[in-house]
Amino acid sequence: MRKTLTITYPADPPKVATMLADPEYQRGRVARLGSETVTSKVTTQGDGFSATASGTVPADSLPSAARRLVRSGVSFTVTEAWGGPAEDGSRTGTLSIDAGGAPVRSSGALAMRPSGEQTVVEVDLELKVTVPLVGRAVEDKALSMAGRVIADEESRAAAWLGSH
Repeated sequence: MRKTLTITYPADPPKVATMLADPEYQRGRVARLGSETVTSKVTTQGDGFSATASGTVPADSLPSAARRLVRSGVSFTVTEAWGGPAEDGSRTGTLSIDAGGAPVRSSGALAMRPSGEQTVVEVDLELKVTVPLVGRAVEDKALSMAGRVIADEESRAAAWLGSH
């Protein structure tokens, strides 16, 4: 299943890129998962950067539809990799999500662009749950929760951008 998600940040692309490349911001992003096993790492790559979060989500913290498919926790690694900026500050990148212990594959393309006084990030996300009969329902449920994740990201980003 494919879905395009849009995140709006209240700052220009250079400031948003600085925020996304900040290890402190990334630690706050992963702290919202409430798992003590989650770690984050930011790596500079030329004019670009990558941010990787990894850890384990206990089975009892998963949505009920996912708990039926997974007996124990799910280990995960999420990597957001951004290339260098264009003249207007726009960037492109990739998103990869590896969920060990779960029949899930996910990846996406990222695009950051200026929009007036703001920055818009579009995530073209591909999600595949490889379980016969119920895979599509789990995909629907997971993507239906994207709105809450985006609202949380926008709120946390606005607070970070306002204080830095």
